Amino acid sequence: MRRRSASRGGATARCRCHLSWRAGAIVLACLAALGGSACAPSLRGTVAAERLQSVLERDLVHLDGDELPPALVERLARYRVVVVGEYHGIAEHDVFVGALVTALHDHGVRLLLLEFPQAYDWLLDGYVRGFVDTPGEAAQRVYGPMLDRVRARNASLSPEEHLRVFAIDVNHREDDFLPPFRGIAHQLGQPSLLMDAAAAIEAGDAPGAVLATLEASLVAEADALEQDWGEAAYLVVLDMVETERRSLEVRAEPAGRRRDEAREAVMKALVDRQLARTSSAAFVNVGHYHAQKTSRDGTVDVWLGEYLTSASPYAQDETFVLVVVPAMGERRVGETVQTFDVVTDSPPNELFRLMHAIAGDAPAFLALDDELFVNERVVVNYQPRLDTEPPAKVFDGFVLLPAVRPVER
Repeated sequence: MRRRSASRGGATARCRCHLSWRAGAIVLACLAALGGSACAPSLRGTVAAERLQSVLERDLVHLDGDELPPALVERLARYRVVVVGEYHGIAEHDVFVGALVTALHDHGVRLLLLEFPQAYDWLLDGYVRGFVDTPGEAAQRVYGPMLDRVRARNASLSPEEHLRVFAIDVNHREDDFLPPFRGIAHQLGQPSLLMDAAAAIEAGDAPGAVLATLEASLVAEADALEQDWGEAAYLVVLDMVETERRSLEVRAEPAGRRRDEAREAVMKALVDRQLARTSSAAFVNVGHYHAQKTSRDGTVDVWLGEYLTSASPYAQDETFVLVVVPAMGERRVGETVQTFDVVTDSPPNELFRLMHAIAGDAPAFLALDDELFVNERVVVNYQPRLDTEPPAKVFDGFVLLPAVRPVER
């Protein structure tokens, strides 16, 4: 074996190794010290901690009790649509949102729209209304505490007053569609129109052609089918078929921006479809990327939040975008559990760090009403990315949860 010290090549190897190690260390430092290195946005000119603290001491609403404070509920009740952005994989999020949406029921909210494969519409809604015993294993795992809270609230109400639940995401896989489609077909007595379509897809026929033929039949026989199944069940089936056809188009796109844009377009259409069918207020729970009023993260130019606030014929200028943010703890990201702490991961003038310092162990609500949030550079740790743009351009308010744990699987 050649001794590295005996040759110039050995010295070069040592140098390259040393440089490689240093480069790796710099990358790791950039990731770990979000606010303290050149890898993060410049903090020059951002609002000082003292100014932020004075605004927070005036405007921060503590949520330390079993009942949500009127300042939060009444503020959100002014809007026809409340969009709540979530950090996925956090158990406490569903508990909080379940309490919030049922509190808003008294102020006219009758729709809860969830980021979940659309084909599960009838199971989600049937479960919270007491018509079926389970929303499905996946839905129970993802939204269990929220759905259980709505189900308990509905149990004390007449059917006309029920809080309805609908799914507003694409079916990401064929398996997202066929099981619930077969399920609704069984509920309707296994009509040959539906059973034959399911059998054809499972036999390998082109799903797009099968669904196009089925949709045409559903439209042509609408009067008879509504009479046989009831109007509500007919709409469930028609919506499922139409959305799966659009989901096929999304799944056909290569992973990346084009698929993300196509998916977002379907989500916008599904929200509008539900809003068009009622004059009631709605609550929309989606990942916080989808909730953005201005695209700061991700690959989509106009996210659902921006569409609803600025372009939807049913929600424009009547939408409030709230993001529920965890301060510290653990959350599940894919197959891993990540640990984070907004205090140690943020610079001293970061917004959530200061909110947590004031609120302590209690959740807290902040509406971004002050001009400071509209016009000035405020450091916000969106975990893991630091942002320094005015936060009110992206969201209308935050709820900070003090400590969280990952969703159990």
